[in-house]
Amino acid sequence: MMRVLIVTAKEDTDRPDVLDTLRCRDSVADALASNGYIVDTLEITKEDFGDPDKLERKILRHGPDCIFNLFEGFSDDSMKEVSFAMFLESLNIPFTGNGSTALYSSLDKFLAKQLLASEGVPVPRGKCIKSILYDLDKLPCPAFVKPRFEDGSVGIDDNSLIVSREQFAEVLPHKLSAFPAGVIVEEFLEGREFNVGLVGHPPYEVLGISMIDYKDYPGIMPFLDYRSKWDESSQSYKITPESPKFITEEMRQHLIWIARRAGIALSCKGYFRVDMREKDGRICIIDVNPNPDLNIDSGLANQCKRSGLPYDALVSYIVDIALREDNHGLARETVCEVLRDSAGY
Repeated sequence: MMRVLIVTAKEDTDRPDVLDTLRCRDSVADALASNGYIVDTLEITKEDFGDPDKLERKILRHGPDCIFNLFEGFSDDSMKEVSFAMFLESLNIPFTGNGSTALYSSLDKFLAKQLLASEGVPVPRGKCIKSILYDLDKLPCPAFVKPRFEDGSVGIDDNSLIVSREQFAEVLPHKLSAFPAGVIVEEFLEGREFNVGLVGHPPYEVLGISMIDYKDYPGIMPFLDYRSKWDESSQSYKITPESPKFITEEMRQHLIWIARRAGIALSCKGYFRVDMREKDGRICIIDVNPNPDLNIDSGLANQCKRSGLPYDALVSYIVDIALREDNHGLARETVCEVLRDSAGY
């Protein structure tokens, strides 16, 4: 029987986005067990990054045929997600989801914008700001401000939307203090938001398309912030992406075309989601999410449900994709050096 090892992070935190990964682990484990897999779990700590050989032994003692990678870094160091993927690539064991290249390209949102634009994929106009000394008159307005190196909507709040130039001087110092690696300031696209879920390898299979029309939610900020995803008391928590209403087949194919081009540009594979918004009929990518939330009630799972694909079938399919691909990455010596450096050794 096939043995699958589910890997997650272990840390002391009360951040809901981090804790939700453990709920996802349980959902994935139940789905795999229902399809006849032998399932083990393993939690990775920060200390594990200091001794790659010990980390390898921790994994190999389970004898996995495939590793289900739900490790997303730590609450204060999301870059560990990339380092761990590099390590998995050196083990010669199939693992689910995206490789280190896609994870890094998507985590660095400024790099992602550059890569997408270089491949002719439409992105909002914007700049990466690391200092308040930047000439604010050169920034687009209205604008949206987000951290350069974060995911899970971390750093997105009521102050993320800038509607006047006076707000830049008020908001940017606080954002840069919280995220000194820089923030992205890009034009705000006030239209509908679309999410396209994809699996596999280029040209990818489409799991589904979802849409949010913020006109249906008057009085609520026209974007999803951190609280909208994790705080049930938030007014925007009730906003749920749904099947697109009143879009033409031409629009549907255009969204799929952009999403596939984005996946190729950022070297995505396994499973990922592409988020887009519109403005005056123009569609632009606002984010690419490799290894998005895979909980049983996640957006990706809901897209599959609407398409007639049960959750346990989706999870098993992701494992099957991993078993059929080559995960070779950097040489073992290089990976060990990267892990030790990222652990502060």
